[in-house]
Amino acid sequence: MSTIATIASLMSGLGLFFLGVRGLSSNLVPLVGRRARVAFAAALRGPASCALSGIVAGLVTQSSTAVSWIIVSFVKGGVLGEGAALLAPTWSNVGTALLPIIVAIDTSVAAGLVIGLVGFASYFKLARGDRLRRMLDAALGAGLLLFGMHLVSATVGPLREELMHDAWWAAALQSPLLLAGIGAAFALAAQSSSVAAAIAVAAVSSDLLDLAAALPLMIGANTASAFNHALLIPGESRAGRIVFGLQVVQKIGGSLLLLALYLYGLAEPQQMDGLFGLMGENAAAQLAVLFVIAQAGGALITNLAEMPTRRLLARMKSSPAETLGEPAFLMREALSDPGTALDLATRELARLSARLPLMLDHVRDEKVQETPPPAQLCVAGTRLAGLVKSYLASLLDRELSARRVSRALLLDDAAGTAAALHEALAEFVEASAPARQLPAAGRLIEALHALLGAVADHAVSLGAEDPELVLTLLGHRDQLMDELRHRLSTQAGVPPQALDGLFRMTVLFERIVWLSRRLVNGFTQVHRAQTEGL
Repeated sequence: MSTIATIASLMSGLGLFFLGVRGLSSNLVPLVGRRARVAFAAALRGPASCALSGIVAGLVTQSSTAVSWIIVSFVKGGVLGEGAALLAPTWSNVGTALLPIIVAIDTSVAAGLVIGLVGFASYFKLARGDRLRRMLDAALGAGLLLFGMHLVSATVGPLREELMHDAWWAAALQSPLLLAGIGAAFALAAQSSSVAAAIAVAAVSSDLLDLAAALPLMIGANTASAFNHALLIPGESRAGRIVFGLQVVQKIGGSLLLLALYLYGLAEPQQMDGLFGLMGENAAAQLAVLFVIAQAGGALITNLAEMPTRRLLARMKSSPAETLGEPAFLMREALSDPGTALDLATRELARLSARLPLMLDHVRDEKVQETPPPAQLCVAGTRLAGLVKSYLASLLDRELSARRVSRALLLDDAAGTAAALHEALAEFVEASAPARQLPAAGRLIEALHALLGAVADHAVSLGAEDPELVLTLLGHRDQLMDELRHRLSTQAGVPPQALDGLFRMTVLFERIVWLSRRLVNGFTQVHRAQTEGL
């Protein structure tokens, strides 16, 4: 086989493997429906159940990051507290670590059959429904990753003897730091230490590496994974910081265990051989089992270091936007009482809507410096609206009456409108910067502030006030805005940037008025649904 053909075959095998990992993860996660998520949340009640649930979730999704986001969303939505459940993603790394064990087994025949069957089903359109198509795509991903590793092993086999007599390869095998760097590079590129470990297992299976050379590679991959999780901590919510911080500890703990084992092997090679012998005869399987043990050991270390880690992460200051985005009324315990939960969600949404006039405080003639900047209010507003929607989604997973389902859906729509209003107002403020010198811009800002004040008052009343006055104030202004734009376009001496900014302000003004009408109608409908249900 020529050099180019060898490189092409290796690249094909690795490409199929990476495609398979991505396809497996991206299609398995959506298959975990609402009922499965509710069952998953219900299982996260104690340390043992959290560990077992985390392992199963990691095995199913093949992504500890996906499990992390699920847990964080549960906490944000009030489904879970910040207790033992935040350790579940740590144990999910044990589930993802089972991938190298699968790679260590020769499953090329089964992989070929799966790829063939999925191909036939796809070509002849035998899959009916999105769920079945995702199942087939997940099976195809599993087949591709296994067949990719088989292709890599088959390509490396003929080159093994040649490489073993090559000077640079021999030097590389004698450099633990270089091998650790290669493992770290694989983990950083694939965003997964399990993928790097699976490649190491395939290399051992084809006798390209021995156990002594594969251990540094695995240590580097695990350490790089800790770095990946550490990068996700800044800017996260408190629950998110804890989840990813605990995984950093887990990965570092696993790396230290692997490092201790490697150093012990250098000092006592015969004892190490005997220890590996307890794991069977297959070197690739020994390495795969060792990786699982390291993940489990790191998770146990994390359990012991949980409270110090939480205290350390608690010292990290929350961003102003995160503080503003924290809910004041949403309570997890209230989900068992749907009526109370709906009332709390309504009050939280009213509290969020009452902030709308504040978005203009920094661009009005009478500036209010104490008000947070519009950008912070926008980030906090969209975040809080998302928390309300997550809370309502958790409530809708329960058995509700038709009236309460209708009320929850109305609140969900109103939360989406409130988030869109914050985003539109942030754009309005940005557009006003170059047009501030024009008198028309100041009048638009003051008029919009007055309208938003009326919207906020209606929201504070929880929709109980008669909406007719507010809706009259929020009447359509399309013709007025068109006349203003026409008048400005014919006015001489206006700088182009200021003119463009004012044009954008008029367009956004119309959008904000339309969204405000929708929000007022939403609160009114929620109030009517509540009074009719009493």
